[in-house]
Amino acid sequence: IGDGYNIPFETFLGFEGDKVPDIDLNFSGEYQPRAHSYCREIFGINNTFRGGTIGTIAHKTAENYITDYYAKNNKLIRKCEVDKMTPYIEGIKRQTGQHPGGIVVVPQGIDINEITPVQYPADDITSDWKTTHVDYHKFEANLLKLDILGHDDPTMIRYLMNFVEANPSDFPFTRVEDIPICDEKIIELFNGTEVLSVKPDQINSEVGSSGLPEFGTQLSKNMLVEIRPKTISELIKISGLSHGTNVWQGNARDYFLGKKEGYGKIPFDDLIGCRDDIMVRLIQKGVPPKHAFKIMESVRKGRGLSSDHEKIMRQYNVEGWFIDSCKLIKYLFPKAHATAYVIMALRIAWFKLYKPLCFYSGFFSKRTDAFDVATMQSGYDGIYAKVKELSKFGKAKETNDEDSNEDVSSSSKKYEKMLVGLQLALEMLARGYTFLPVHVNKSDAVNFVIEGNALRIPFVAIDSFGEISAKSFVTNRGNTPFTSIKDAATRGHISSALVEKLEQLNAFEGLPREDEIGIFKFLNESN
Repeated sequence: IGDGYNIPFETFLGFEGDKVPDIDLNFSGEYQPRAHSYCREIFGINNTFRGGTIGTIAHKTAENYITDYYAKNNKLIRKCEVDKMTPYIEGIKRQTGQHPGGIVVVPQGIDINEITPVQYPADDITSDWKTTHVDYHKFEANLLKLDILGHDDPTMIRYLMNFVEANPSDFPFTRVEDIPICDEKIIELFNGTEVLSVKPDQINSEVGSSGLPEFGTQLSKNMLVEIRPKTISELIKISGLSHGTNVWQGNARDYFLGKKEGYGKIPFDDLIGCRDDIMVRLIQKGVPPKHAFKIMESVRKGRGLSSDHEKIMRQYNVEGWFIDSCKLIKYLFPKAHATAYVIMALRIAWFKLYKPLCFYSGFFSKRTDAFDVATMQSGYDGIYAKVKELSKFGKAKETNDEDSNEDVSSSSKKYEKMLVGLQLALEMLARGYTFLPVHVNKSDAVNFVIEGNALRIPFVAIDSFGEISAKSFVTNRGNTPFTSIKDAATRGHISSALVEKLEQLNAFEGLPREDEIGIFKFLNESN
């Protein structure tokens, strides 16, 4: 049934059960608070705490504190004196916070204060949770930590499954687990665009993975173009490579392309992509399992190879390139984690290929929040021109990255997100679908609703329309359509600035103005 992924259980718990397990659970961000509360139900309030974080004073901030102090006191200070004083301030506690998903579990019969003090995050005594004070890494060998994280993929899957539950006869499955992922056509999305019936230059992409989790970024796409994966196991390795540090660029990529002198081209299947690849390869070579496990743990934590490790590997005829590759790695992704991500990507890819409008509706509704409504309403040519413009901005940003400040960085992130969304919009239109403009009587508050062969753009896509005000506007509209611009403004409780924005987007199409209503009323009375 195609659900085996060759993941050794020992990477989770060790060969003798002597490794503290790392348990990560990804829930929809909308459901995450309920998952956290359930932990307290299971283990009890006195045994369950949020992982605390301590923010410290950074080097640059410490320098600023010193120079600001002397400036306020009208004193001069030399740079060398600032450099001398900075280390005394750097690293001092500045604020406390809360890990977004880490939950520490204390066994019954043990008081948390025996291990670490606890406090309210940022001294907020109204908070439901108390957090640990000492950095978690100081006691991670003694207490269990659950990472219960918020993730977009489960939110997207839930949204897509709503279509399945509403129209069961249109789908060959009823459960998430039954979405067919061992489909050759789905794999083709990751190595070309033919399966989408479009050409690369039409969608500004060599592969059809735009909008798919883990494979929609430019880095991942570049990897897909070079590797051209044909199997799920290759996709899992690519996921591992893209999440690791010093694993692909300057390492596995060079071996794969034959750039490392004396080794030739190394087959992709032989490369190290996930931490499990090391242990499995070494055991296949005859290295005793316990040694293989220790070598894997050392490499994946960025500690490299000790002289003893290297001696053992050479003793069992492990290839020189493999040993050299291990020495370069700073962090390796677990294969189970990569596999979970790829399974999610393949499930979503099924919808992209076979139920495109459901997929595009889900992506624009749940996976992005940076929109350019005017461009989306302008048709294929308008979107194509904007994508090219934003792509040039991205390249210019890369060349001037060192000169960029924080404001430029935050604005460039918005442009990057907008580019991702517009690239997918371009693909959607190239496949024969369209966007319907925002309309005060037809648009939803937050979701891109399917209408025939198109998606209706919602109010929240407009820059100045927040989610709360968009939902309020739709609630106030109710089942009675707005009859005029004034009716929409007064009954919908929106500002004149928003009215002006809606007018620019032609969102009042078909609605008369107040002076027109007066003329209609006069003519009716005359008749």
